Amino acid sequence: MTEDRDLRSRLVVGAKRDGRREYDPQAREELVQLCMTSSVSIARTAMEYGLNPNLLREWITRYQKTHAARNSAEKELRPADRASLDVTPPALRTHAPDVPSPFVPVVQGAVTVEGAVSARTPSITVALHIRLPNGVEFDIAEATIDELTTVVQMLGRMPCSGSTII
Repeated sequence: MTEDRDLRSRLVVGAKRDGRREYDPQAREELVQLCMTSSVSIARTAMEYGLNPNLLREWITRYQKTHAARNSAEKELRPADRASLDVTPPALRTHAPDVPSPFVPVVQGAVTVEGAVSARTPSITVALHIRLPNGVEFDIAEATIDELTTVVQMLGRMPCSGSTII
């Protein structure tokens, strides 16, 4: 209990003109470490120490980010324990002649235009006749599927005539 009073008294070191308080960094870190232990409510701890729970949560997030960055930097600086690396210069490497290459050579042949045209499927022509209830008629005689698709998409984008009636 005396540790709590000591931490509470060390936590606030001053106040700014606008009413915000200034906190001791060491006491703040101790409070964050206290909150990091299991079965501790952050909100309850914040209220006990006279803090906004959101502020305490922000401190915890900063603490976790800085410690995660430090831990990752330390891991990068450590030498590899069981890593083995083959650093043979390319000039000294020997290739076994009996080992086949994993790559397949690409052979490019001449493509004839006649073969490409005959390989296409013949285009289908469609006739379409539309009669709307308001008397509008729409007639397409011989259209390909692509042309018909374009017309249907254009008609689908047009505003409905029923919505323009006043």
